[in-house]
Amino acid sequence: MRIIAGYARGITLRAPAAGVRPTADRVKESLFSALEPIVGFTVVDLFAGSGALGLEALSRGADAVYWVERDRRTVRQIEANLAKVQAAIKEKDAPARVLTGDATLAHRLLPGIQPDLILADPPYNPERGQKGGADLLLDPDFAAWAGTALLVLEQSSRVELPAAALAHWRVDRQRRYGDTTLHFLYANKGQ
Repeated sequence: MRIIAGYARGITLRAPAAGVRPTADRVKESLFSALEPIVGFTVVDLFAGSGALGLEALSRGADAVYWVERDRRTVRQIEANLAKVQAAIKEKDAPARVLTGDATLAHRLLPGIQPDLILADPPYNPERGQKGGADLLLDPDFAAWAGTALLVLEQSSRVELPAAALAHWRVDRQRRYGDTTLHFLYANKGQ
């Protein structure tokens, strides 16, 4: 796993030992090609895992990046990866903060933040008691907090978006990469 482009191009990232499914490099490359340019964006990386999506955004010129991850050991790995990327960037001092918490509560953890881009890579098959992408999409408070931000939700291609989510979100486009589908969504007006 590595940073593909930008200030920290080529930096190798480490994933936590277990329980994390990093976004494949080809999916990550396609995702950021579809998003460019993101210079000046405030980015939030939810269900952050290794932090690779937010780190890629930081490398490509995002103004600020926030990561939300519930597992404390995983948070320490994100912080270690962030230190490597920040050391490589040097001349670009963007605010970057890693928060330990439930990604579905980002609107409570980051109340004053107005994101431009939200990247969410929840578990493909959440275990009992674990939250996933449907929990984000079905929460009207999360949609209201997202405002005009683009939400890119990564999930298994075998899983459909919950129909009830369309009350809160508008699908802009979808891209499939084998077992991975990226959903590009905007909160419905009036949320």
